[in-house]
This record gives sequence, C-alpha cells and structure tokens, in this order.
Amino acid sequence: MYAEEVNQFRIGLARLDITPPIGCTMVGYSPRASNGIGHRLYAEAMCVLPAEGKDGWILITSDAIGYRAAYVAEVRKRISQATGIRPEAIMISGTHTHSGPGTILFGSEKLSDLDAEYLNHLADLLVELAGKAAEEAANSQSSHFEVAWTEAPHLASNRRIRSPQGKWMNEWQDPQHVHPGYFDPTIMLLAVRRMEGETDDALLVNYGVHPVVLGPGSMKISSDWPGYMKDMIEAVTGVGMAVFAAGGGANINPLICVSQGAELPRKMGESVAEVVIEATKKLYPVSGDVVTSHSEPWNIVRTRDASKHTDRPGSKKGDTIGTEIQVLRAGDLCIIGLPGELFSEYSRMIREASPLPHTMVVSLANDYIGYLPTNEAQTQGAYETNMAPAEPLEESLMEHASRALAGVMLEEKKAKK
Repeated sequence: MYAEEVNQFRIGLARLDITPPIGCTMVGYSPRASNGIGHRLYAEAMCVLPAEGKDGWILITSDAIGYRAAYVAEVRKRISQATGIRPEAIMISGTHTHSGPGTILFGSEKLSDLDAEYLNHLADLLVELAGKAAEEAANSQSSHFEVAWTEAPHLASNRRIRSPQGKWMNEWQDPQHVHPGYFDPTIMLLAVRRMEGETDDALLVNYGVHPVVLGPGSMKISSDWPGYMKDMIEAVTGVGMAVFAAGGGANINPLICVSQGAELPRKMGESVAEVVIEATKKLYPVSGDVVTSHSEPWNIVRTRDASKHTDRPGSKKGDTIGTEIQVLRAGDLCIIGLPGELFSEYSRMIREASPLPHTMVVSLANDYIGYLPTNEAQTQGAYETNMAPAEPLEESLMEHASRALAGVMLEEKKAKK
C-alpha cells in the first residue's frame, strides 16, 4: 500500500436506482412515451469530509439529461437540512442521456401526471441518496483519492462540419472517422480507495462524449453507453461503484449513433471501459488535505430570444439569466461544474487555467441554460449556437470559471484561519 503521508479524507458513497415507470415521457429528441426499459437508470453520490471537521461537499451524478436551477435549489435545500452540508457545497449533475425522463424540457414536451409524480419521487430519491453518502462519510474510516489520465480519440468526433457550399451543419454520425473538428479525447479517472482496501471503492470516469448512441426511434428507457461502461468496469475490476460525469461534449458524438437496440450502446460503453480499465494501472494518490467548495454567481444577459419555450421567464432578448459555476476541492483535486452543454474546447481551456493539477470539468451541473459554444463556433452558426443564450460567451465563461477556481483557493485560506 502507500506510505503514511498519503492524505486522508472521510468519503461516503451511495447509489440508488432512479429508473422511471414505463410510459413516462422521454426527452432529448422529440418527446416520446417510453414502452420498455433498455438499461436501468442510477444516481450516485459522493460525500467528502476532511479527516477532522464536518465542512465538506457532496457530488451527485445521475442518469438524467440535466436539471433546471429551481429543481436543484429545492433538492439542495432538502439535502442541506438532512446532512448539514451547505447548499452551495452540493453539486447535482446529469449524464445527459437522451433516453431518460423529462427532468428538463426542450420544446413541445408536455409532462403527464405520471411524469410529475416521478419528478417528485426523484427529488425524494436524491435527498435519500445524499443522506446515505453523508452518513457513511461521517462514520467512515480513512480514505484517499487516486487519479489517472488517458485518452480515447478513436471513439468519437466533432459532429459540426462545413458543407461543400461553406455552410456549417451537424452530421451526427462519422463511421469513417473523418470529421476534422476539434475533439478533446481526455479521460480523467478519479478513484476512491480505503486505506486498507485491495480494490477501489469507486471509480469516477470523466469523458466528453454525448450519450446519443440511441436515437429518437428508441423507445426504451436507457442510460445509453455510460451505463454499459459502468457495468463492464465493475464486472472486470471489482470496483464497488463505477460513476460517469459528463465532460465538455456538446459538439462531440460517438462515431456511430442515433440507433436502436442494446448492441451499439453496449459496444460503445465497453470500448470506453476497455480504455479506462487499462488506465487504472496508472492511478496514483492525490496530494493535499484541504476540503473546500466555492460557488461563483454568473449572470448572463440574453442577446437572443430562446429558440424554445419562449413564454418562460428569462427567455427574451435582454433578460438576465442568473446561474452559477461551482468548484468542489479535495487537496490537489477539484471538480468544476458548469450549467449547460459545454463545448469540448472548454475542457482543455479550463484545465489549463486551473491552479490545481487535477481538475475535472463537469457539464450539466446544477442548471441547464443551453449550449455553451466557443466564439469561433458562434461565428460559424448551426444548431448548437442557436441554442446558446448569448453571443459571445467565451470571455464571460472563462472569466467566471477562473473566478470560481480562484474562489475555491481563497476558501483554503479561510479554512486555515
């Protein structure tokens, strides 16, 4: 095992099944009523506390397309009441499966009574989940984090292409792997290891690729490829709980996608798992022992009307969208969460701007404000830019991400006083 100087935390882990009932409205494409279950949906929670004290944080990942800020605020409030963890130290994210329930609505979806009942039940489950993780952390023996980095450039590509006529457009599939656009293929692994354990208790995989192997013709509830990835990691490695957090993948698709059936999402998930399993050989401990968090407010003034749901507050040009960028820190590790569909380029840009060596960039955290494209993409146009709340966004996004990262470093100084 490791020398005694490895820094220790108290880490609690929990998982719950959040599969909605058959018949619920599925979102991600045109709304459709589910008629079966292809792969069950799960939510996972990690609560991190310092070796001494109780001012920690909670990370929740879930097989959902994302969440609106108001829903997150209510769930955070309830989790805080149950655990004592501050609401602004709780991150709730979605894997962005396009074959899950209507936790956010994009256009013509109308939730049924069954959907509304499920959303209420899901909130209860997320509160229960966080409570289980927090209780385990409070009573846990010493644990530590390990990290490793790898790449999987051969499994996905940028779906934005320029037509022979010079127009930018989406071409979702790329079976010959010829799309030339930027793709950050980085996979970050974050493992939780009990000091006396022989295997990891949890392995969090961060990779920026859309979960859209299944398409609009698929009528079965599914976690898409991340669910199959987690299955294989757990089966092969013996890790107690494999977890997926979506990176910057708004413009990145699997090479073969928008399909039906279990074969292709399983193949994609297991291909990612093979890369991950090989990379676990390179895991090494994270240094440092501080546990802090920071939430940076981000107010965005709309420069265009929302393309969908234009009757909602904050949907008109000139309206202000109030959201946040959040950072959770444990030693030299930080997890930065952004409130929308983040372009791949930002994952690299944010890691390079971070003062900490191990920075995980998580999309669809705590809110959904639409696509977050680069300035270059906004000048090109096409689908994703029409779904962005403002133009330009890049300077504002990077400024507030840098503020959030600086803020979590300042929290360390406060903690030591």
